[in-house]
Amino acid sequence: MKKECSELKKRAMLAKQRMRMGYWQQLKAERERVLQEVGESEENKFKVSEYQRAKLKRDTDLVINQPQAATDEVLYEKVCRILDADEDTMNPIGQLVDQDEFRRLDEGGRQRYILELSKKYRELKDRYYEERLSKTC
Repeated sequence: MKKECSELKKRAMLAKQRMRMGYWQQLKAERERVLQEVGESEENKFKVSEYQRAKLKRDTDLVINQPQAATDEVLYEKVCRILDADEDTMNPIGQLVDQDEFRRLDEGGRQRYILELSKKYRELKDRYYEERLSKTC
């Protein structure tokens, strides 16, 4: 019960901080700027909204769930390096595998690890392209 209250308090604190610092006004201004540059089609509006929602979720997770979010950010940096070097790389999952952890797992654990890593890679690859779209605008 105490953990739920603690998480709720953290979320309330973050919401209050966003309101105080003008986060929502800044988000609206950024959205309008991007839409002016790329055009205000329904598809572009949807993409910008999805990007902003994902960014807000990542920022919140970074505060609430620090260890997992930090691990995801390290993995995201690796994905960015892989995709910056060559978008058509042959074995991106193999480049992301932590060899020490992989060696100590049994066969079932290895399969689970690869499946989880491939899911995370797809999520981070989508994030990479969304952020790349917003930066080019």
